[in-house]
Amino acid sequence: MKETLPFAPEVFERRLAVAREAVAKRGLDAMLVTLPANIYYLSAFHTPAYDYCQFVLVPASGEPTTFNILHESEYLVVQRSYIQKRFTYAGFNQHLDAARDLLVREGLAKGRIGIDKASFFFTIRDLEGLAERLPGARFEDTSGLVEAFRKVKSPEEIAYIRQAARVCEAGMRAGIEACREGASGCDISAATHHALISAGGDYTSYPAFINVGWGSSLVHNTWDATKAARGDLVFLELSGVIRRYGAALMRSVAIGPIPDEMEQRNTVVHDVLQRTMDAVRPGVTSGHVNQACLDAFAKHGYKNLKRAGYSMGINFPPGWSEGNFLDISHGNPTVLEPGMVFHLPQPFRVPNQQTVSTSETVLVTKDGCEPITNFPRELFRK
Repeated sequence: MKETLPFAPEVFERRLAVAREAVAKRGLDAMLVTLPANIYYLSAFHTPAYDYCQFVLVPASGEPTTFNILHESEYLVVQRSYIQKRFTYAGFNQHLDAARDLLVREGLAKGRIGIDKASFFFTIRDLEGLAERLPGARFEDTSGLVEAFRKVKSPEEIAYIRQAARVCEAGMRAGIEACREGASGCDISAATHHALISAGGDYTSYPAFINVGWGSSLVHNTWDATKAARGDLVFLELSGVIRRYGAALMRSVAIGPIPDEMEQRNTVVHDVLQRTMDAVRPGVTSGHVNQACLDAFAKHGYKNLKRAGYSMGINFPPGWSEGNFLDISHGNPTVLEPGMVFHLPQPFRVPNQQTVSTSETVLVTKDGCEPITNFPRELFRK
């Protein structure tokens, strides 16, 4: 038995060919790919045990090699990875010696080797230790090299994101249904997660952000046992994941009547989201879309403190977005292209006050912007 690959073999061959070409154009002999999302993009391999050292060695020419701890390599890589040339190490403290041995075996003891210095997953100590073991090698920064090819999604990738949106919607629907006076954040979260998994969703790369009342004012705040009372708002932001591709959605629920100020803020966030979406189209810059969002908030007398959105696609902990290399942000000169996918979260957040919010995951099309998420865009009331 072998796990079914998320894409056809020729997809991975194309991706690896493009990566090899990029390595060669940089004048490098090889590249170590250490970011889990990039490893997945090139090989289909994934594991939540990324605390072990792992990488894919991509040479300028020739066959790539996976590098993993022994039990992952023998029991998981062999079943899950498109790349089947493997090199292993037996224990946590031996990985740098093994990495040196692999590079020597591949004729790279004195090579120019690219490595992602922005990666969370290959530490400064690892890089320094590997350089000490290979004094003749030269290590150069290839941060963002693979990510450049991930910005625009293929039709197959977009299909997975659409499936993830359906999972996300199922979770959101269940979370909203669980909101009622006396329900705790834990109750709402339990219903949400049951629905996400029952709909076929993979594990998420961020926790769901589910907050009752005042807790909604806290950014990236997870659920707790606070019980909803009349006049409270419940904040829900979550993602669905299929084959490690994700879509996210944000909504709010009012428990009984809420103050007029909150009703006004609800009007604001929905207006801002629509105006931001209206600005999304191919050929404009990320900064242009972000400014449209800022201007929409300013029209209502509010100053937004965050970027307007971030790319969605392959996601691994510690985050569900690709915002580290593609986002909608102030002054960003990146030109939007058809096939890019963004989450556009628009909360009206004021310190120590409840938060009203809304969002969509959207696709840049040849004509403009298509919401991939399909869920009523409103403040829900219980």
